[in-house]
Amino acid sequence: METPMLRMPRHSRYAGQPADISSRRSIEIVAGHELSSASDPRASAIVDHFFHEDAYWRAKIPLDAVDLVFGQAFNFSKIKLKKVQGQLEPVVGPDGFPKRRIPFLNHVQSRFVLQPDHFIESHPPNGDISGQPVHRVNDFVYSVEAVGPVGVKFNLRDAIGGHLLSNHRFLSTQQMVFERVVVEGQYVTESPPLPLGAVEKRALLVHSILRSHQAGTQEPYYLYRVCRTNNCTSNPFRILDTVMNYRPVERLGAFLYRLPLNPRFYLRVRGLDSNPSVRKLVRAEFDEFVRDPETKKRKRVYVRQKRHAIRTARQAE
Repeated sequence: METPMLRMPRHSRYAGQPADISSRRSIEIVAGHELSSASDPRASAIVDHFFHEDAYWRAKIPLDAVDLVFGQAFNFSKIKLKKVQGQLEPVVGPDGFPKRRIPFLNHVQSRFVLQPDHFIESHPPNGDISGQPVHRVNDFVYSVEAVGPVGVKFNLRDAIGGHLLSNHRFLSTQQMVFERVVVEGQYVTESPPLPLGAVEKRALLVHSILRSHQAGTQEPYYLYRVCRTNNCTSNPFRILDTVMNYRPVERLGAFLYRLPLNPRFYLRVRGLDSNPSVRKLVRAEFDEFVRDPETKKRKRVYVRQKRHAIRTARQAE
């Protein structure tokens, strides 16, 4: 299905230009299947714009089957380089990861893993969900991302000024690994499973779905505002804080959510980092997928398509 045209809003310095929602947009709860609140007794949510294998799908998401929830993060600023014998090499930190030029530019997202034999069922866009699904997905991510016109990348000027859109994606974890690890080469790290009960896991998922639906495609992305911060860190942590019943000392930690300074520390002060010494690289879990020749072929096609879209957009200016 062709992605409908969406233009940047009047408040943006890109006002009137087409927004690039070819792969990044919020989900939309299908009419007739609305969730009234986080306590809605429905067993599943029916949504449009779930993203998997480089395409949007209508998806049936089970709400009572969340097995594990993880916090994920990666720094997306440029890598620090140093000269060694006339060659530029990355500056490596004590954790073995390359150091970054802007340490606080961290992207944060929530990973949900469903119980065995439970799946998100994907169907063709705007289609009937009563038939056999095209895909069954057991593992997915909620990720708030800044969107602008084709070819406009995340930058501090636009992120602070509210010139980009805040889109709340739901995508398969494999799709996330393809985009972030395979294509972009990011070092995506993951916390241990958050120590949540079944009720809290369900509420976290339902609140994330409702927040994505509420955001739609018109909310401005604000990296920082005193009262209107709307970024990739503030949203998942505010959802988490809505769900959790903290002890007094942990409530103080819940005031930390506006800036993407140290997401893992934010979990720790909330009492939700069960093992601070563990810092898992998500790539290791998906190494077979990353190394698969078909994945590398898919990357080449994906990159060509993105470059073509940017050239086309520039020619149209």
